[in-house]
Amino acid sequence: MRRRLFRWRSRAHARQARLDRLRQNEGTLLDRLYGTAYEGAPFPPTRDFDARESAEVLRFVLRLGRELFLAGASTRDIQTAVVAVTAAWGMQELEVDISGRSLQVQYAPPERAPVVMLIVLGSEDTRDLSSLTALERLTVRIVGTQLSPADAKAALDRLVQAPAQWPWWFALCGGAVLAAMLCVLASGTVRAALLAPLLFLVTNRAAWALSRTGLPSFYVTVVQTALLMAGTMALIDFGVLSGREGASTVAANVILMLPILTVVSLTEDAIDGFRSMAAARSVSLLMFFAAMAGGLLTVAFLLRGLDSDARDTTLAALPVWLTLVTSGIGALGNAVFMGGGPRLVPWAMAAALIGAGVKMCGTAQLDWSVPLATGLATIAMGAVSAVIGPRAAVPARAVLIPGIAGSVLPGPDLYRSVLQLVLGVPGAHQYLVLTLASVAAIGVGAVLGSLLGAGSERKWSRRSPGTTRAVNAEAADAQDWAAR
Repeated sequence: MRRRLFRWRSRAHARQARLDRLRQNEGTLLDRLYGTAYEGAPFPPTRDFDARESAEVLRFVLRLGRELFLAGASTRDIQTAVVAVTAAWGMQELEVDISGRSLQVQYAPPERAPVVMLIVLGSEDTRDLSSLTALERLTVRIVGTQLSPADAKAALDRLVQAPAQWPWWFALCGGAVLAAMLCVLASGTVRAALLAPLLFLVTNRAAWALSRTGLPSFYVTVVQTALLMAGTMALIDFGVLSGREGASTVAANVILMLPILTVVSLTEDAIDGFRSMAAARSVSLLMFFAAMAGGLLTVAFLLRGLDSDARDTTLAALPVWLTLVTSGIGALGNAVFMGGGPRLVPWAMAAALIGAGVKMCGTAQLDWSVPLATGLATIAMGAVSAVIGPRAAVPARAVLIPGIAGSVLPGPDLYRSVLQLVLGVPGAHQYLVLTLASVAAIGVGAVLGSLLGAGSERKWSRRSPGTTRAVNAEAADAQDWAAR
């Protein structure tokens, strides 16, 4: 008993000393792995790299970081991958900075001229869950088996050049399935659920065609929103949809337009201390909402004729079984839409079912406010995703993001708040603030849940981030390649 208590106190003192060094910005490179899956990994001793070797290593980790960003990884995961890979090769005299849209690394051993390299990360609007999974597995393999830089470069080249998990049209069908399920969750009828995917396909392809011309994404969102509203109004005017059905159709498509990764990543960056990244994502999110409002204003003359149902749509209580079914199928569609592979789909559906169940229980049974229920639901989803991820050889983020869209995004509330604001309805500002609080609760809950789940997984799991996880990752990669 005394021996266990002594070991516990020793570990606690070591962790506290590491935290103190990090707070004073004096931590070593390995201290930056505190609280990650690589915290206890056995790294080789540090060695010196000449200018050519160091440039090759830095060039590789810059490419790895950029591909992770484009696939949808969080800023902290990118920094963790860069630090873990360089440490696995014996390079520890390194500084890493991720700010705005660039990743910069500096190798500066004592009494040597520093080697500094930088790469532009690109757009944050992209996401590919299969690539994210493969890149994380590659990182695990490098750390666990000290894969040589040459072999790692060849593996990364294969990943970059690999075909997409699904053909573009099949991924688009996944988005259409998600639109239909979200329409049902927004109290849509069967007719509305059949027409919501049609509107999604039309507006998505229109946005894709506009983006190919080089038009800034702000204007693409304006046009996409205007087309969505104009198309819905046309269906209402011709009697194809009622006002409430049209509202549920728009709400479903608004969720698909919402940049989920930006919402979650903004909160993660703010909490993890990446202030410049959080500021950049905040601007992106604000511009998205401004573009959506601009699209509504473009067709505002059509909105004046909306009936009261379309202006003030509310979620009618659906049967529990129907809510769970639509949430699970919606997560399936979103996983495919975001490029997730077959291995990911059941876990994403499980996360969506958990989130929908917690939110439904909180709002219907315990009389919680929507932001509170949303936050607790995402805490549960984040914790479960962090525990499932290492065991299923998939990133926890790839499990969490599809589940969020399938179960807790406040699409109807977002549509109603923005619409009421445009139409000048009294109390619209307060309602918009409450809706944005629900959106913020998603990010806060996801981060807290992920931290709790990852901490529990590291504490109780007998696996290490070393050879065992690397072998499991390699076997999972082989299965995925065979599936393709």
